[in-house]
Amino acid sequence: MDSTENNQSINLPNSPQAQVEERGLEDAQVSIAEAGEEEATAAASGEVSAGPQSAERASAPPTTMGGASSGEASDNEEGEVAEPESSQQSILNGKIVDLVRFLLIKFRRMELTTKAEMMNRAMRDYEEYYSVIFSKASECMMLIFGIDMMEVDPFVHAYYLFPALGITYDGIMHGVLGVPKTGLVIIVLCVIFIEDNCVSEEVFWDVMNSLGLYAGVNHFIFGEPKSLITEYFVQEGYVEYRQVHNSCPPRYEYLWGPRAYAETTKMKVLEFYARIVKQDPRSYHEKYAEALREEQEWA
Repeated sequence: MDSTENNQSINLPNSPQAQVEERGLEDAQVSIAEAGEEEATAAASGEVSAGPQSAERASAPPTTMGGASSGEASDNEEGEVAEPESSQQSILNGKIVDLVRFLLIKFRRMELTTKAEMMNRAMRDYEEYYSVIFSKASECMMLIFGIDMMEVDPFVHAYYLFPALGITYDGIMHGVLGVPKTGLVIIVLCVIFIEDNCVSEEVFWDVMNSLGLYAGVNHFIFGEPKSLITEYFVQEGYVEYRQVHNSCPPRYEYLWGPRAYAETTKMKVLEFYARIVKQDPRSYHEKYAEALREEQEWA
């Protein structure tokens, strides 16, 4: 790996958390986490909160319908609306948070949602800003929680929410209850891949610290990250955590686990990483070539 790639991988100047903070949503993340935890608690106790016109329930992504991911779907919405002036931004930030909270509940319940339902629940009196609110909420769901959205009915704009990049684990019962951990799984896979598929524990936690995640310190969205990664992600097969051979005192390193190789690809992970740092994935020449070789081998 050349020095440019290595520096970018360590600094992560535009991490998902930093992007959200730039939009004034840092305080809202607490509310988002609380929404997921409250929903999980209610589900465990058998309580179901009432809501308007419940969307159709779905237990798996529809495979017979054509669909677009949230990035494509938001581009297809009629009439793009210019971003509002800063005087309204704090209000719109609140609407974005409301929509993210609502979408997390929909994901937890495995329910479809529609444009009309989202507007009714999170955008009353701000319907003209639907495209802006939907786009930023979708980005938050993807980059922080690792949850993608697919439009499964273009006539009523119905969406299905599912873990991104082919990952099948959502981690809602680990760490902070009810909050998806797929985004953290993907970030971990990104770091390992960018660091030549094997990263020392020291370098790994330098990167995690730049994201506001510290070993042994409880994170208000994910919980305690080291136990999540070295216990649950390892148990689920996404991460391998092993002692460096002949190291004394013992040192450890992180690699992709077998389930990561089975469910996603290096190209998908690289594209996700490039989206975080706002770079073209092809600018990571060695990593792009490696990911491309993998795709060609599997073709």
